[in-house]
Amino acid sequence: MQGFSGLLDVAPQTWAVIAYLALNGLTFLLFGWDKLRAILKKRRTPEFRLLFLAFIGGSVGAKAGQKVFTHKTTKQPFARRLNRICAFHLVLLALWGLASFGAFGPAPIRAIADLVPDLRPFLTP
Repeated sequence: MQGFSGLLDVAPQTWAVIAYLALNGLTFLLFGWDKLRAILKKRRTPEFRLLFLAFIGGSVGAKAGQKVFTHKTTKQPFARRLNRICAFHLVLLALWGLASFGAFGPAPIRAIADLVPDLRPFLTP
């Protein structure tokens, strides 16, 4: 029996996609759970937790949960903050995509990488 040894042979990019999908799924389910708790007038999930999950990568799941469950669509400043997080993620995605296709020369990419040292491995060609 092979066990889990095959899991170690998976590329890091595959693990990143799996983590991204899991985080967005969790965020989506948490929006649904919070909506159910609101209907039942029970203890709710703190807004900070919902926004934090969106910020660390669950913004797609957060927006999907917001739309599907019609949850926190008009509540301000929550909706505005979630929209800002989504816009920030779109900007990062656009920069990463442009950098991947070589749209930037090396100087702007290095400048962006120097501003955010944690992103340096993802931005440098």
